[in-house]
Amino acid sequence: MQDPLQVAIQHHQLGRLQEAGRIYQSVLARNPNHPDALHLLGVVAHQLGQHQQAAQLISRAIALRSSVPAYYANLAEVWRALGQLDKAVECCRIALRLQPNYPEAINNLGLALLQVGKIAEAIDQFQAALQLRPNFAMAHNNLANALRTQGDLEAAIHHFRQAVECDPKLAEAHSNLGQLLCERQQLPEALQHCQKAVELRPSFAEAHSNLGNVLREMGKLDEARQHYVEALRLNPVIGMIYNNMAQLLQEEGKLPEALAWYQEALARDRNTPRIYCNLASALSELDRYDEAIAQYKIALRLDPKCPEAYNGLGFVCHEQGRDAEAKKHYQTALQFKPDFAPAHCNLGTLLEELNDLEGAEKAFRAALLHDPTHAGAKAQLATLLRGKLPDEDLEAMRRQLAEPDLLPGKRAVLHFGLAQALDARKQYAEAAEHLREANALALEAWRKRGEIYDPDKHHQFISEMMAVCTAEFFERLRGLGLDSERPIFIVGLPRSGTTLIEQILASHSQVFGAGELRFAREDFESLPAVMRSHPPETPEPASGEPAMAYLSRLDREAIHTIAQRHLDKLHALNSTALRVADKMPDNYMYLGMLAVLFPKAKFIHCRRDLRDIAVSCWMTNFRQIRWANSLDHIASRFLEYQRLMAHWQATLPVPLLHVDYEETVADLEGVARRLVAWCGLEWEPACLEFYQTERPVRTASVTQVRQPIYTRSGARWKNYEPALGSLFEKLVPSRSEPEA
Repeated sequence: MQDPLQVAIQHHQLGRLQEAGRIYQSVLARNPNHPDALHLLGVVAHQLGQHQQAAQLISRAIALRSSVPAYYANLAEVWRALGQLDKAVECCRIALRLQPNYPEAINNLGLALLQVGKIAEAIDQFQAALQLRPNFAMAHNNLANALRTQGDLEAAIHHFRQAVECDPKLAEAHSNLGQLLCERQQLPEALQHCQKAVELRPSFAEAHSNLGNVLREMGKLDEARQHYVEALRLNPVIGMIYNNMAQLLQEEGKLPEALAWYQEALARDRNTPRIYCNLASALSELDRYDEAIAQYKIALRLDPKCPEAYNGLGFVCHEQGRDAEAKKHYQTALQFKPDFAPAHCNLGTLLEELNDLEGAEKAFRAALLHDPTHAGAKAQLATLLRGKLPDEDLEAMRRQLAEPDLLPGKRAVLHFGLAQALDARKQYAEAAEHLREANALALEAWRKRGEIYDPDKHHQFISEMMAVCTAEFFERLRGLGLDSERPIFIVGLPRSGTTLIEQILASHSQVFGAGELRFAREDFESLPAVMRSHPPETPEPASGEPAMAYLSRLDREAIHTIAQRHLDKLHALNSTALRVADKMPDNYMYLGMLAVLFPKAKFIHCRRDLRDIAVSCWMTNFRQIRWANSLDHIASRFLEYQRLMAHWQATLPVPLLHVDYEETVADLEGVARRLVAWCGLEWEPACLEFYQTERPVRTASVTQVRQPIYTRSGARWKNYEPALGSLFEKLVPSRSEPEA
């Protein structure tokens, strides 16, 4: 009759843990002090996740027989699972004193050292284990993990491959290799290994999670979700699985849900920098920059060399206009991870704005060298080079667009970028087709985020603004604003020439070009807090803007508080220039409030043929403008703009200089001289060489203001009349406002 202990061991080796454990217990029922049964039952408990019980059982075995190296080697793994790493290291060292050439104990010592952050020592141990047993698959797998942590990805891939060659049934190695190949965008092979891992061990939660990651990268979001759900069913305590589900939701544009899943991940895992970085990226998508910065800083406390955190901080600083800090962060990210494509791409965008166009192209090329599928880098390169984009780059974009499972976000940016290159090549019909696709995808992305543009709500806002800012309103508040002439407000529709006008003025020695500031909107939204002691008698406006009711009750104290705060913000940006230009186009909506706050400020209204503006908006991949992806929304927005500007022309108590884009192109010097005189400054010839002015330009027209004036964008709408004729019919091409 076969020995029950041997039968149990056979079940154990075949992975039948419950059956093996039952037989070990029957052996112990007959002999409670059987050291091998105690030891092996402890191993089963460890494999089932019952680590405390495992520690007790194996410790009893050691008390009965203290000379068996395997007992100590396995107890080390139990202590490691319990987080008691000092005990794990000590058990390994005892095992090695008992048996110096014991590969399993050496491997386990390496695991304990890796977990305490002693990566180099861990690598030495794994290599020592492999010297004793070159075909030790798990040691290859563990060495690969250590090398990956150290940043040596090529060596890591080599040892993962060695692991699966030594043991083709080692699910851990297949899963780890698949995940690393996924991160390096080698998706077809990554899919094979991750599928093999799940096939070998269907109950392996991490394998399902990694397979989900590959499927997510391939755009198969529904399949990815199924594997994340299965991974959570198998092991609901692994924080990284919640993180992966959150990333999927973020890909779908479901940011509030993604934030909740990131919080669930952190509730289970507070020590993984990547989770904090991903949470921060979602917060920055929602423009919650201060919160994002806080999360990135936590990631850096956990890992001072975390490239994702530096890249994320760079993006936030870039969005906030802190370009020097942004550049430093991007460069630090690349110092720690030279093949980090997103950081190369972000650096390229910044360099383009800083007028280093050659450096920008190199950065985009570097991103594509390390990740040939990086859609953002391809689109940025196409937008930068336009007609000079090489044919091979154009074809690479077309090939990627032909991939059926390409994620919608990547597909949209490729369509936008390709349209820019085709437009420059005068292939307008094909450009229009790409723009239809791009804008439809962008519109759907807004819808998924719950941020679809509401024309009726905007109409109500404009109506309420006109109802509040009447001639009587301005007469009541006459003389209450601050006398500062420092602000210059350049307003108009996006793509109407505001960037060009700002660049002309910023080329003057006494003008600081501040870019698109959000200060006016912040002034308006601060009204309820500033005027808390003056609650409005009317209910909240139908537009949902509570500040509107307070605007009608403005008084001297509130005006001085808000205006001074605005000037303080300008001073923080620049403390020396006589004038500061704010070119936020949407400030045309707040002209009434700004005229009250700063009656001596300089107000400049940029105008352009509405059809040309419409084409330019339709072609631009705006990150924050929600109305530019729908022809109906564009038409509605433009008509509301005309309605409000006509109202300001009739009621505004301050002078407003109208500047036509077409006239600027035709008579640059005449318009430039008039602009400078309007701002109360002496003429400087540098204003005619605005394209040579070294300053950051953050706009979709960045490359256009880096070259001398040109006329090719005039009457551009004619190229797209077949595609946009229905929109043009709704727009009035003539000026709707009389001359100032």
